[in-house]
Amino acid sequence: MDHGPVRTGIRRPRGSPPEGRGGPPAQGWAEEWVTAAAGMLRVPSDSRSKWGSMASILTGRRREALILASGPVLAAAVGVVTNLITSKWSWGLFAALLVVIALAAVAAALVPGSNDDESDSARSTGPCTLPPGAAVFAGRDRELRQLLGAQPRTSGSRPLVCIITGRSGSGKTELAVQAAHLLAERYPAGQLFVSYRRHAAPDEGLDPQDVLATLLLAVDAPQIPTRPGLTAMSSQWQSAVRHKPFLIVLDDVDHTSQVLEVLPSSPRGLVLVTSRKMLPGIEADVHVPVDTLTEEGARTVLNALLEQHQCTVGDTVIDVLTAMYRLPLTVRRIADRIITEQRPLDPYNGPGHNTLGLEPMLATIQALPPTARLVLHRTALHPGAHVTAAIASALADVSHEEAGHALDLLHRRGLLMSPDPHCYGFHDQVLLLAQPEDTVQNDETSAPARERLFQLMACLLNRANKYISAPIVLSGLDSASAGPDVRMSETEALEWLHHHFDDLQSVARLAVECDWSKSWQLTTGLAYFMRIERHNLAQAEQLNTDARKIAEQSGDLAGVAYCRAHLGTLHRASGRYRSAEEHSRTAMRLFAELPPSERPEPRNEAYCASELSTILYHLSKYVPAEDTAERAVDLYRDVADRRGEANGLGVLGLIRRATGKYQEAREAFTEAYSIFASMENLRNQAWMLIELGTVDRLTGDLQGALTRFSEALDIYTDTTDRGGCAWARRELGIVHRILGNHTRALRLLEAARREFTDLCRPRDVADAEVELGTLHRSMGDVDAARGHVMDARDAYDDMGNRRGKAWAELELGALDVAQGQYTSAAGSFQLAQRIYQDIGDRSGAARALLELGGLALARGDRARARHYLAEAHSLYTALDAPQAAEAQDLLDRT
Repeated sequence: MDHGPVRTGIRRPRGSPPEGRGGPPAQGWAEEWVTAAAGMLRVPSDSRSKWGSMASILTGRRREALILASGPVLAAAVGVVTNLITSKWSWGLFAALLVVIALAAVAAALVPGSNDDESDSARSTGPCTLPPGAAVFAGRDRELRQLLGAQPRTSGSRPLVCIITGRSGSGKTELAVQAAHLLAERYPAGQLFVSYRRHAAPDEGLDPQDVLATLLLAVDAPQIPTRPGLTAMSSQWQSAVRHKPFLIVLDDVDHTSQVLEVLPSSPRGLVLVTSRKMLPGIEADVHVPVDTLTEEGARTVLNALLEQHQCTVGDTVIDVLTAMYRLPLTVRRIADRIITEQRPLDPYNGPGHNTLGLEPMLATIQALPPTARLVLHRTALHPGAHVTAAIASALADVSHEEAGHALDLLHRRGLLMSPDPHCYGFHDQVLLLAQPEDTVQNDETSAPARERLFQLMACLLNRANKYISAPIVLSGLDSASAGPDVRMSETEALEWLHHHFDDLQSVARLAVECDWSKSWQLTTGLAYFMRIERHNLAQAEQLNTDARKIAEQSGDLAGVAYCRAHLGTLHRASGRYRSAEEHSRTAMRLFAELPPSERPEPRNEAYCASELSTILYHLSKYVPAEDTAERAVDLYRDVADRRGEANGLGVLGLIRRATGKYQEAREAFTEAYSIFASMENLRNQAWMLIELGTVDRLTGDLQGALTRFSEALDIYTDTTDRGGCAWARRELGIVHRILGNHTRALRLLEAARREFTDLCRPRDVADAEVELGTLHRSMGDVDAARGHVMDARDAYDDMGNRRGKAWAELELGALDVAQGQYTSAAGSFQLAQRIYQDIGDRSGAARALLELGGLALARGDRARARHYLAEAHSLYTALDAPQAAEAQDLLDRT
């Protein structure tokens, strides 16, 4: 049965067959032997599953069985040959060789083969996003055998491709899902299902870029932080699935490009495509056309559905119905009506023979009570895959209770599906029937309905943001369909957002497409969740950029300001600090210009100040950054926002540490840590441990730094924070490098760089590259060191990170010194010293002066060396830094 392109979050255990079905058909010598043996022994059919299990075990251990069987034979042959060579028969020698070689065969059988498909790597569990199969599935045995019998490719640059074609309602999706579940064990890297929804909702269907984003998220690949093109996302997808056995179902496809853009470049995978037509340019290895069921198939399906609900109908009625209606979707709708009304349909009440099968659904719709019919037509306007009572209430402008009763009736009449316990969904054929022909995007009926939907989703989204402590929460958003605000824990709110994310994003996109003046309420509401939980910065940026333009055109300054605030954060998170500063400053200016009644809550203004101070810190504008951070802390304290206050203190500590105010930085970090600990906020406790450990390292307490970094790594590991783990490993690598543990430092720093690269965090990658350069210099590998540092310098230039560039110049100067290139080294040190001086980084300036002094001393210029070293010693003494002793030691040599 074709349940259509409704997507669900329900996951089936890997390798388990769909409901109501057995395992895959027997394949290979072991299965054939067991099947034959079961037939000869007349094993009852309900017991053959046990024999099938035995067959699968035998098949899975074929290699071991062959080795064990060949061992004694080989031993006997060797024994005979040996005795013939020695020209004297010895039973003792023969027996000894037999035992030794047989034991060797046993040992070999216990060692997994390197090319064995059943090795540990092949058995690894991958992601599964397949929807559950229907409990009743029949009449497609031949088509199912075609799919299950398709042999994987052994070479080439693309996977096995199977295309299922047929009209709407013919069961294409269900056939693909059933086959995918049965084939899952052959493709252990993952089984992924994505629907383009091109016919279910043509205006809101997905494009290849949407599908790639969904697939990248499913395989846990990081989203590209900058706004990516289709080519970049396709390249990242190919990298994620290369040489891995994935099974991918692409449902409801209507264009060749939708397949080509996501087709893996690997022969180890399988792609199942469902479409209403063959797709030119796609070389299908297997083409399975489907249409109406045979009468016998339709009878089997209808009887099975009725038996499930203990509903009895006479054979004559069944025969007449299945002669008239054989489209799988129609058969299901007829069964639902019989079960619901508890009486057989009159097969002669209506038109004659009809294999297309639209009349039963049209008759059901026409027979609906007025409220239920209104709800059906209005919910067809929803762009998402799931319909709730609140959504139906908003679109139909009826009470929440009326909407709930109507949805329940529509489900009982077979017009809606229930993909999960809390939502309903449309099949595309029913959806088309539910949409009146005169419905257009902004007509006088649908436009108000859609606006009520937008207001509802903005209200619900804002409530959820409140419970996950999002930094910006709007006030005054309400909807009559939203119902009472029921308090949720942070975990419950996150689960709600994950469950409804596709619908929320679809509604936000529709609001932008309809030029709704308040689209920003949806796009800004999604921004924080998309950044923190979905790691989808690119799409969050696109939505807020589009919403900002709509707000600018309508003169909505508040909307422009909120979009700008979030765009500043999104640009900062992807390393674009200059544009981030422009967005954040504009947001703060616009907020200040708003009338008092429209100004944001102090908490939102505090967030903007805290965000701007972070951006200014990364741009090395330390004086305005510190002033802005202090303002943010004061604003958070005014509204008693402890979490915001702690975040502000953390940023303030970063700025003070960067300018060499180590004691003040330690005090800010310690206070922030205490607040986070009182809130049991583990991740932010780990953040503060990293910052405190860095202060320990800079002030010479290396053991204290190791302790804090190790504790932070434990927390990040427990909370499965990949970025945090990489950060802690990088800091541990730095300390081990200083302590001379080069091998351990190299392992930690390389692991950190790989993780940062996977997470698409350019600044952190650049930091790790510089540290790797410093380490390789310590190990004497100057060429490797220079490659790392130059890559980092280029990255810092691209980001506009002057402090990072100065750091890279210092390292390049040190490498020039190691190679005797003193003039080049002096240029690098002087450039670094000017940058540090410009940005107010006293610690960095002291380091540059120390390097210049050491270089002058090496070149015999004692007067210049004394000048540089005296300045460095003065700065380090003021900073209470341990490097003051090093500067004094060099001064003594002058």
